[in-house]
Amino acid sequence: MQSCPSNAIVFGNLNDPDSKVSKLFKDPRCYHLLEELHTLPNTGYLTKVWNDETINS
Repeated sequence: MQSCPSNAIVFGNLNDPDSKVSKLFKDPRCYHLLEELHTLPNTGYLTKVWNDETINS
């Protein structure tokens, strides 16, 4: 985590609502692998943001 200058990896306390990782887990872009199988993973991923305005114009 310390060697990643782009902050692509974030660790923290999910029980603390003010922590950065807790806020990222509440982001609507957050998803979990195999979540439809109810595996309850602790690792979350953020989807890529696509700019629809440039595609439609």
